[in-house]
Amino acid sequence: MIQSCISEPHNTPLNIAIVGAGTAALQAAETLLCHPHSVVGSVTILEALSHVGGRIKSDDSFLPDGHRLDLGAEYIHGLGTMLTDIVQENKSKWEESLGPGEELLEDIFIVAHADGGPQKFPTKDGKYGVYYLGQEDALLQHDSDDRDFCQLNEVLGSLEWECDDGDRVDQSVGSYLEENVSVPIRMAGILEAGFGNTAGCSDLHAISLSATIDFEKHWEENEEAGDVRLNSRIGMIGIIDAQREKIEKDNRCKIFLEWKVKQITWEEGSGANIISMDGRKIFADKVILTVPPPIITMDQIKFSPPLPAWKSAAFGMVGMDRAIKVISKFTKRLWPENVQSVIAGDMLIPEMWFREMKVNTKDTVESSTFVAVGFLTSRAADDFVRILNQDLTPLKSKEDMAANIVKDQLSKIFKLNRSNVEDAYESLIMFDWGDVETIRGGYVYPKVGISKQHFRQMAQSLGNVLYFAGEATNTGACCTVQAAMETGKRAANEILEVDVTTSP
Repeated sequence: MIQSCISEPHNTPLNIAIVGAGTAALQAAETLLCHPHSVVGSVTILEALSHVGGRIKSDDSFLPDGHRLDLGAEYIHGLGTMLTDIVQENKSKWEESLGPGEELLEDIFIVAHADGGPQKFPTKDGKYGVYYLGQEDALLQHDSDDRDFCQLNEVLGSLEWECDDGDRVDQSVGSYLEENVSVPIRMAGILEAGFGNTAGCSDLHAISLSATIDFEKHWEENEEAGDVRLNSRIGMIGIIDAQREKIEKDNRCKIFLEWKVKQITWEEGSGANIISMDGRKIFADKVILTVPPPIITMDQIKFSPPLPAWKSAAFGMVGMDRAIKVISKFTKRLWPENVQSVIAGDMLIPEMWFREMKVNTKDTVESSTFVAVGFLTSRAADDFVRILNQDLTPLKSKEDMAANIVKDQLSKIFKLNRSNVEDAYESLIMFDWGDVETIRGGYVYPKVGISKQHFRQMAQSLGNVLYFAGEATNTGACCTVQAAMETGKRAANEILEVDVTTSP
């Protein structure tokens, strides 16, 4: 729904700059532009990359017939959020662009333990997930009666994630599980793949227990359960398109791409001068920074005066490791028809999910393209890159080697003839978010030692000039697209509340 805004006139309209053009930035811009010219004079978005969307990005050429491939965020986790509000706002328009029998949203079977999986029943379309034990070469369905698998699901599904404020701040998820839960040894690979990889950090001893508890409580209290995915003709990038379309209707908004910020010189109550790497300059009364935490902690943007030590230290309490998507295209389905995803223990690619895209040829004959998406974070992603680099030759590209890993893994998991997999293979693309200089990773996870105060410090504005947004600054729970959107709205409202209420 479009927000209704009423503001008192402001003596001098504010010129506001937003660094970054992800969903937090776009939401901040929309919230600001909801106010009249007398309050907000201009909103300038400065993006270092060549695209709008941040870690929401698509490839529109890899798949035929108008299908869009999500290279970053893909799943909508939780319902009844700002993110699903955008889906509802655009539902009718998007559905008109789909083919006969195509649905806008696909239900996702929750398979990863970090997301609450495995869910009890298949989706309404009969889709479900499976679990592969690499060391045993055994494939288990979500409802398997394997004793150790059932024990793993029971202990992770019934953990008493309870502690008082301040307790267990220095305890990790890994140490808590070791001390309180008996995880069967043969399930260790599934635990790392289905919990650590999904949580953004393979090392469970690096993830804060208390913050994990807080996140779970927040999601239970503020969101409806359920995961979905947008039709591939829309993709998650459709969310960005909708946000961008809305703000670009207002001539006060300008978006500059390939505008990499080098330095911000700011003075309390007096605004900021922003300088790009190539010497361009912009003055703003207020600046909203939506950059990922590594950009702050690695000093990729210089601040004059420097950010307070407590601010930088707070951003240092969240991690953001490498994340890779390895996406392969096949001419036929190589997995059981109703298998939507697999958690693969002790394998190079910990998680894979599968999609079928209907396509029409020039003769309007309908056929299908089959896609396998591999997802790796943290240690798994680092190991994958290391293997590709060490085996690189002039005659073999990284994509060739990645494709062989995918084909080998599919052959092993689903007991396929390797030559048949080779015959069905078409092509592969790979996107490594750790290699994006202005992002440096996939998504945020809370480090051991983090407290609620650290999240508040990350979100806290400075000098009535610098404001902070992005998923890490969400004081409820990070790790989701809607978390980032909420912070963009919060930062914009902070600016308006301070200036509108204090106007003479």
